[in-house]
Amino acid sequence: MAKLSASMTSKTASAVQEIYRPIIRGYFAVFAAYYLLLLPTNFMYYQGLDLWSVVGIASLTSAVAVAGFFRLRTKVSIELLERLLVVLNFLVVMNVVVTLNLMFAPEKLVYFVILVMLFALASVSTRQSVLSIVFSCLAFLTFVPRIGAGDQATYGFLTFGAIMASVSITYYLRKAITYIATAKLDAEDQLEEARVVGESLRHKSLSDSLTGLPNRRAFFEALRKSKHEVTRHEKESRDDPRAPVQNLWLILVDLDGFKAVNDVHGHLVGDLLLKEVSNRLSAHCGETAHVSRMGGDEFNIILKSSGDETVIKGWCDELLEELAKSYVIEGRYVRISGSMGCKMMDLTQGARSQINEADYALMAAKKQGKNRSVIFTAAHAKQADERYKVEQALRFASLPDEIELLYQPQVDLRQNRIVRAEALARWSSPIIGDVEPSKFIKVAEESGLITQITLTVVEQAFRTLSLWAAPVPIAINLSCHDLISDPSIDQIIDMAREFKIDPTLVEFEVTETAMMIDLDKATTNLKRLSEMGFSIALDDFGTGYSNFSYLRRLPIEKLKVDRSLMENSGDPMTEKVLFSLAGMARTLGVECLLEGIESEVDLLVAKRVGADAVQGFLFGQPMSVGELSKVLENEAREKASPATVTQ
Repeated sequence: MAKLSASMTSKTASAVQEIYRPIIRGYFAVFAAYYLLLLPTNFMYYQGLDLWSVVGIASLTSAVAVAGFFRLRTKVSIELLERLLVVLNFLVVMNVVVTLNLMFAPEKLVYFVILVMLFALASVSTRQSVLSIVFSCLAFLTFVPRIGAGDQATYGFLTFGAIMASVSITYYLRKAITYIATAKLDAEDQLEEARVVGESLRHKSLSDSLTGLPNRRAFFEALRKSKHEVTRHEKESRDDPRAPVQNLWLILVDLDGFKAVNDVHGHLVGDLLLKEVSNRLSAHCGETAHVSRMGGDEFNIILKSSGDETVIKGWCDELLEELAKSYVIEGRYVRISGSMGCKMMDLTQGARSQINEADYALMAAKKQGKNRSVIFTAAHAKQADERYKVEQALRFASLPDEIELLYQPQVDLRQNRIVRAEALARWSSPIIGDVEPSKFIKVAEESGLITQITLTVVEQAFRTLSLWAAPVPIAINLSCHDLISDPSIDQIIDMAREFKIDPTLVEFEVTETAMMIDLDKATTNLKRLSEMGFSIALDDFGTGYSNFSYLRRLPIEKLKVDRSLMENSGDPMTEKVLFSLAGMARTLGVECLLEGIESEVDLLVAKRVGADAVQGFLFGQPMSVGELSKVLENEAREKASPATVTQ
């Protein structure tokens, strides 16, 4: 406490001194100007030795005042300031003493009173003030014998009053200035505290609370700063051909398998895993790159490098190796990997579009099998441009007017007849023309627009069924977004009631990968549809998880084996795989349908492996409802004709 008090006293004294310094500097300036201006007038009143005495003391006083004025431009110690004031005050008093000794006049004794007041006003310490006042009073007393007894009393009271006033001025003025200094210090301390708090809050606002890494906001600040630095380096290196070219790389990192860790081990383990991942990212990036956590399991890296694409890819692959090593979290071994999308920044373009391009490269890395890095190229740019056009056209599309439904027959091999037709969406955009289903469905799923397409397809299919005189059961595809969205399922159920649809005429097809987004929610919504009487088919079977345990949980009535398994139907191994899948369907007690039947060989294989139904070009291309009706009518006539002949 004593040290703290001493520190505060020292700080206050220093602050008081700084407040006094411009005042005292002005004090020196006034006396310097006064005596310099007074010098010429001395030649009018004095001669000989008297002149040299007056001019000498006045010149010396001016010199000291000028020297003090310039010395006080910068901060000086309190001791030096006291000495300068004492010397100047002494010389000022001596000027009055010399003048009175040469030309005495009682009324001029008032100069000493004035000086006492001035010394009181211009003092930096009580010690210095008292010393100057005492010296002035002593000088005054030397002239008292020269005045009459009556005047002595008058001047005595005047001098005493001046002394009392000067002491009071010295005390209260210093006290007031001390208050001002203390208030100034308090204000500065509060400002410093506010600055520290503000800096702390700013740091928190720029940091991720879980990992301590810079957050999304900090990333964009760092990106702007890095672009400026690289631009400046580029300008400076134009005049130096030996200077290496520095490029700015944006690298997006997304963890593979992180959701599974959360689902299996819980969010606490997931959070600890994110901290470990952050440590590895920071260790690899070091001082060469800026890494930020953007949210969830997504991280962004800003890398300045003079290396080419090969160097950057090598740097990324080394980081991926680090991320893929085992983690020990709460005594459990956890393994994940990462995927990366890289983009060399164009400093003349905006950041947002280039972040999207890096994200496109990241998506490409995911699709290529994950645990890899992909650098955005011209080919990606072309694909991204096409995707952007499709997405924009979808966003502004009038889907009920632009979506058309075609139907592809599904044939029961036991009955040898069409028992159902799959509704397939075809989109003709007035902006970009006809778009392949594989393209616009994929873009719609990635951009969150698939539900609008699904509801349009469901509404058109339900309207067709309600107007169809002799309807055939139809199959409609549901996406992962539809499966986990209660509002979407609610709208489908409401439309079925609105169009008075017989649920037995509708089958909803879902894929295994769509189920895995949120198996519990998907299962719940499928059960809702199943309980209303709709049948459920598992599409693309054989290419996903094919896990028997979760298949038993689902209210499915049909397994649709993916068409990719029929691409080499003549291969004996193909037949064995298909036989095992058909056997799984029989074990589950559900129907097995094979897609991609395009030839008689395909059909023969389907029959040999025990498929219940088939679908493919062999039985018809996707067709309009009118064309399908004619096919059904022809099929009915062909089956009825033998009976007619018999009659």
